[in-house]
Parts: sequence; C-alpha cells; structure tokens
Amino acid sequence: MKEFQGKTAIVTGAAQGMGREYVRLLAEAGANVVMADINADVARKSANEIGAHDQLLVVKTDVGSIDACNACARAATERFGGIDYLVNNAGILSAAAHRSLIAVEAETYLKIINIMTHGMLWMARAVFPSMKARGGGAIVNVSSIGAYQAAGLYSMAKLGVNGLTINLAHELAEHNIRVNAVAPGTVATEGMQPLMSVEQMAQWGRMGGRPTDRVAGPEEIARVGLFLLSDAASYVRGQIIAVDDGQQIRI
Repeated sequence: MKEFQGKTAIVTGAAQGMGREYVRLLAEAGANVVMADINADVARKSANEIGAHDQLLVVKTDVGSIDACNACARAATERFGGIDYLVNNAGILSAAAHRSLIAVEAETYLKIINIMTHGMLWMARAVFPSMKARGGGAIVNVSSIGAYQAAGLYSMAKLGVNGLTINLAHELAEHNIRVNAVAPGTVATEGMQPLMSVEQMAQWGRMGGRPTDRVAGPEEIARVGLFLLSDAASYVRGQIIAVDDGQQIRI
C-alpha cells in the first residue's frame, strides 16, 4: 500500500491487542504512527518490539480528556508535520461486565461512555484541522458486533460509536475525510484474557450464531481497518463493517 509511505496515523489504545497490530501494519506500510495510549510504558515496550523507531512516537493519552486528545494531535503534527489517518481503537473491555444499565453506578457509566464513545469524537475533533489542511484523510472507528446485541453498557457504548461514525462520515465528506467503522466479533487479545479464554470465546461465538469455532487474531481485524484507511476504499464512507466470521448477519 504505497499511499501510506510518508503519511501519518494516530492509533489510540495502541499499546497492545488490535491497536498494536494497527501500528505494526501501518509502520510496515511506511506510515509514521503516533501510539496514543494511557499506558505509555506498555506502548513503549510494544514500540521497541515493532522497531521502525524513526516512524513511531508514543504519546500518553487519555482519550476521555479533550485536552489530552488535542495535545496528542499537536505532538503528531510537531513530529511528523501533519495527520492523515486516525484509528479510534481505545476502549474498556471490562465494560462488558456491566450488563445492567439500571444497576451500574453512575460514575462507572459516565467513565465508560466518556472513553468509549465521547473519546472517539474528541480525537476526531483534535485531528480535523490537520486533516483538513492536508486536503483530506480517513478515520476508522472500532465498534463491535456487541452494538447489535442487548449486552448492557458495552453494547450501548458501541452503538453510540456507530451513530458517531455515520454522522461524522456525512459531516466531514465535504473536507475529503472518510469515516468508517470496523465491528469485530470475538478476538483473542490481551484485554480479553481476564474476561474469557479462547475456548470460552469460541463457545460464546457459537451460542451467538457464528457458524464456526474460529476466534480471530487481532491482525485479521486490523487488516480490514487498514483497507478502510487506504485509497482502495475511496468510495466507502459511513459504513460499519462486521468482521466476525458470519456471527452477526444483517439484511
């Protein structure tokens, strides 16, 4: 994907899991990548493992903070000259444990929604001036097939991501900025390990309607997101693409 050569991407939640794979694939394609994560130490360790040190910049970022998102965008522009892509990947997988909207504590509810939904808007707003100045760009939001299930707070937050994606896609089209989302199914990442084993993920997927026992690796999801960022997807806008091995089929 030669169009990534010399371009700059910000990936939130970049320290591990799908975020780390986005960073690796973008760097391999020649892009400069800002690894935005609240856990900067883990992000630096991942950056060292990935290599391509001239292309990577770790910025400690709490996406729930508007100021932190703006600071991340400034750091990207100061280091690499501008911003072309944003992968809004940061989230809180433990949100899936809060299945009751009636019982969840208000403080927990507000924190999760702020990071998982509002944080994607704050980052999009932060990168917008640079993308506009560069003549366009692309944003990929990370949703989930959980958005289509009655699964409590996590479901509600990801459904908000879908709404954000559709609205931003329309609003930013005039600036040549494409916005889409990837909705993964069950993915074996570090963040999922405390919640369920790979075997449990396979069983859960079957129960949810997936026709196979496969559990995705993070690279399988990130490659779809990379396509949505690329020029090959120039006519794809405002879409939520399920990457779930057929678990959530919608007509």
